[in-house]
Amino acid sequence: MKRAILLAPFLAVVVLISAWPGEAWAIPAFARKYGVNCTMCHSAFPRLNDFGTRYRDNGYRLPGRESDERTVLQGPAPVALRTSAGYDYESFKNTPGAEDVNQFRLGGLDLLSGGLLGHDIGYFLIYTPQITASRGVAGQEGSLEMASVVFPRLKTAWLNVRAGRFEPAFVAFSVKRHLSFSPYEIYDYTFPGGSAFSETQTGIEVFGQGARGIHYAVGILDGADSGPDEVNLSDDSPADIYVRASMVFGAGEGQTAGHRVGVVGYQGKSRYWVDAPANTIRSERKSYSRYGVDGSLNFAQVNVALQYLWGTDDRGFWGGTSDADFSGGFAEVSYQPFTWLVGFARYDLVSTPDAAEEERISRYSLGGRYYLTDQIALHGEYSHRAVSFRAAGEDDATDRSFTARLDFAF
Repeated sequence: MKRAILLAPFLAVVVLISAWPGEAWAIPAFARKYGVNCTMCHSAFPRLNDFGTRYRDNGYRLPGRESDERTVLQGPAPVALRTSAGYDYESFKNTPGAEDVNQFRLGGLDLLSGGLLGHDIGYFLIYTPQITASRGVAGQEGSLEMASVVFPRLKTAWLNVRAGRFEPAFVAFSVKRHLSFSPYEIYDYTFPGGSAFSETQTGIEVFGQGARGIHYAVGILDGADSGPDEVNLSDDSPADIYVRASMVFGAGEGQTAGHRVGVVGYQGKSRYWVDAPANTIRSERKSYSRYGVDGSLNFAQVNVALQYLWGTDDRGFWGGTSDADFSGGFAEVSYQPFTWLVGFARYDLVSTPDAAEEERISRYSLGGRYYLTDQIALHGEYSHRAVSFRAAGEDDATDRSFTARLDFAF
């Protein structure tokens, strides 16, 4: 804890050195393709701005210049790599099995590619290679994190289709593109073996937009990942469905201009679950649901992001006598006075089901990013996470972390 307190002022140093602006350069992969700076699509890498949102939803084609686009068969496929390197400090209290971190290390590695397979067929993929953890290197599992195709504007802006593995529209604020390294707690929270909102999903999504800023998306997904090898899944059909609707007020898409409010509903079925009282894996499917509201409000260089979700799980997931209810969300404020500087602060809170050992999960995070160039950001962040328990006399489990690193792509 003392080290965390001593290191916290370094975060202020990271922000203070931001008084020296850096030169802007193009970032891969799409910026290389068009010969532009990344600020065309990103307000603060990796977060998309309004134009970047329209570019993605338009099947990775420049709006209004679709006829000028080249496919990957007509030119080089846009490819990029992203990683981070720097100093990480993390200390735990009353958290069995957790090990403190105090070292310089290289973060994970993502390989990205996107573009056009055909004039009206876009694609996007992210592959994370397997990396064995060692001192100075953060480990990660090998995974095809995203691999999807997009069929944009099937005769009308109301009808677009995305299929494959992707980040579904029920995630109002992208987990893959958010400014902080600390996670959104409510997106990660789920029953044992369940599919968290923070995970990419495999399925199909239909989305579109119309007059007066109305946007919608509906989809069907496989749901949670496969269970252990010994589980016999007699029914493995896609059964998770969701609907999202939002409205944008004012000029923009609600990312960096205008205001966006939305609602989401999600109904899923487990592929397997752990019977808590018997400590036995069950393969029969049980239902769970999620409902939420969200808003993205912009005031000049300030963005306010708000999300709240309510969840209901079948009682079997938690071993209780009735269905388990929980709720939670976050409020985040970011301020970007210059294209090369952004600061953010966020508070997360999750109220867990009565059947869970934990009573409440809370986190607050504070940080900033200074862009040396478009593709290199100096990132500083402090985060404090606390878990309170229902058992009388049990102290909170806490996690304090600090990171100062370079986040870069090439």
